[in-house]
Amino acid sequence: MRKAQGDFGRELRLAAAELRTLRALHGDPTLAQIAARAPRGQHLSTSGISAALRGHSLPSRDYYLTLVRVLLTYDANKIASLQHPDLPHWRDRWQRLSLLRHAQNSNAPAFQPTEHHAALSEQVVLAALRRGQHVQLPPTAEDLGGVWAVAFSPDGHLLATGHGAKTVQLWDTVAQRRAGPALFGHTARVTSVAFSPDGRLLATGSEDATARLWDVESRTLVAEPLHNSGFVDSLLFDPDGQSLYVQGRTIRRWDITDPRQPQKAEKHFANNLTSAPALTTDGVLITGHPEGVAQLWNAQEQTRTDAPLRGHASDVTALALAPSNDILATGSDDIQLWDVRTRQMIHEPLECPGDTVTEMAFSPDGRILIAISGDRVSDAPKAPDFHFSIWETATWAELPSPQIGHSGHVTASAFSPDGRLFATGGTDGLLRIRTLPTAIPNEPSTT
Repeated sequence: MRKAQGDFGRELRLAAAELRTLRALHGDPTLAQIAARAPRGQHLSTSGISAALRGHSLPSRDYYLTLVRVLLTYDANKIASLQHPDLPHWRDRWQRLSLLRHAQNSNAPAFQPTEHHAALSEQVVLAALRRGQHVQLPPTAEDLGGVWAVAFSPDGHLLATGHGAKTVQLWDTVAQRRAGPALFGHTARVTSVAFSPDGRLLATGSEDATARLWDVESRTLVAEPLHNSGFVDSLLFDPDGQSLYVQGRTIRRWDITDPRQPQKAEKHFANNLTSAPALTTDGVLITGHPEGVAQLWNAQEQTRTDAPLRGHASDVTALALAPSNDILATGSDDIQLWDVRTRQMIHEPLECPGDTVTEMAFSPDGRILIAISGDRVSDAPKAPDFHFSIWETATWAELPSPQIGHSGHVTASAFSPDGRLFATGGTDGLLRIRTLPTAIPNEPSTT
């Protein structure tokens, strides 16, 4: 294996040495013992572990953090939780390495510390982030019939968007420019995009009642269109990337173990859907329905697992699942928080501006919850008014929020894998990317 060179190579070897120290401090397990401790749905190979520990290569973010979680508490005979206090350091370490690798591969420096004005501007931005202030990056605006779907790749370097002009576009997140030509194939508006967990596949869904699978590297279709019952409203890969859930009037599960020959499940499940579904790492699918109902399903068997959750007076319009899989947020005219295991509400409802929660997501580290809410569609001539709301999840205290920055409906949103960026798309054709705080502020922000 070729040795990594330059700044990336040096940083990679330093990180590997720190990983080896972590391993020695917590029981010095063998490669096989480390691999055996990986949680369900996460595969660690001994060769991949060895490469990471020796600094030969940088694995995917999920692989890297799973390895760290195993090592952090190996001697305690458990795997570290996603809220472990040491994990943010490793998330930042992986992101730094990923940016250096990207810069090296594109023959562009990750930053220019020798230029005084560049160094100063970096310091200002970082200081603002540490204070909990929000810094909005320049938007990317294209006349492609509106931005109807947004998704980051697992390493964060690519952003996929679906458009009203029947196209899918990939963007370079760092350079904020197109990453190649648009992807054509759908015959109607593209309403959903999703990357597979390994980043190799991109699934797209459309109002043409099909979902399509693309090879990200070659930008080509890998299979015939997956036909669906009605418009495709959302797409969801399971954690191991072997199943794809396609939501239309109902939800259909496709086995994509061989992406070139997808196999559809015998039956549809869940109907009267009013929101995109959520999926836990242990295979519980959660769906939103009219009259405030959220239903839990065994995703593989397509059967209900328990009585539905009932709390809202109106339809469930958004769902968000914490990365730890223990907290479910349901959105309607407010947000309700549920313990997934006990099926009990755990907090007073969170109030949002406007009539309806339209978009909602937990950050990848689970420390904040973001919701976008707006007024219900009416015949009034004025543009609809949408709002951000942000809470830190330790106390559910609301944080200062940036301006929404769209004129018209906000139709899509997504967190970057490191939780530092939040992208939104709207019917105004704008794709906006914002930075978010690196840490929860200890005192009120000055914004």
